[in-house]
Amino acid sequence: MRVLITGATGFVGGWLAEELARAEPQARLWGTAHGPAPPRPLPDAVRVVPCDLGDPAAVRDVVALARPDRVFHLAGFASAAGGDRERIFDVNVRATVGLLEALAEAGGECRVLLASSGYVYGATEPGRPAREDDAPRPVGVYAESKAAMEAAVRPLAGAALRLTVTRSFNHTGPGQGPDFVVPAFARQIAGIERGEAEPVVRVGNLEARRDFLHVRDVVRAYRLLLDGGVAAADWRVVNVASGVPVAIRAVLDELTAQARVKVSVETDPARVRPSDMPECAGDPSRLAALTGWRAETSLAETLAETLDWWRARPAAGR
Repeated sequence: MRVLITGATGFVGGWLAEELARAEPQARLWGTAHGPAPPRPLPDAVRVVPCDLGDPAAVRDVVALARPDRVFHLAGFASAAGGDRERIFDVNVRATVGLLEALAEAGGECRVLLASSGYVYGATEPGRPAREDDAPRPVGVYAESKAAMEAAVRPLAGAALRLTVTRSFNHTGPGQGPDFVVPAFARQIAGIERGEAEPVVRVGNLEARRDFLHVRDVVRAYRLLLDGGVAAADWRVVNVASGVPVAIRAVLDELTAQARVKVSVETDPARVRPSDMPECAGDPSRLAALTGWRAETSLAETLAETLDWWRARPAAGR
């Protein structure tokens, strides 16, 4: 097996590299990198190749080097932070199409996993997690870019490019940056414990409910979906989710219970997002039916690992 991971030095990419190196020790692994150093060291088995996916020539070179029969396309904006609409669409939509066109030009059959987002569904109804046949109702530029990516690549699916689109819901764990809610809380608590900040955790909307998974469970789902034991399909959309929405307040309560010092909570208007959806959760039935997958890490364990990771970081609260 010859595997290419785009965005291998990112948060999810690093975890996937570890998963593949462990579960597929005979596989040849390549990973693209563009940007800062990875939050976690990559396995020695991964050959890292610098590549800007917006550069068609560089993409063709990487495809020619790796000659992959499996591609996990993780590179791109994981939120709207750090980019305007045009830049986000360039990276999440147009660069994705360019990668698939390079794979098609290279010839041969390739299974490709394209990381989309559960946010393409928009807000979900209480008690009814989103299913793959629900119509997309994306809210915000990030979700809109992922919905546009799905529509743009659909015509490219076929016997040569067998595409699996994963609509992954909130996933977190050690190494995720503080633009996301769980590491944002964990970073503040770790800083408070180290005496770097006053004992106040500043928060946004605590009433929103989200579907959380440990990133370790997510990358295991990714590996299983492209595993040779799962029948290939030209086109497949699969939720990666727990199916259980959890209030952000409950996440914060668990983290403060794990804190080594007493902390108080204060709402920060700058952290309250006007577009926050009341609830967003996904039905994992299709993933379970295809692969036998189920989440193995509890939310409490996930939060504990994340908090411990921030405790070990220098200047955690600054």
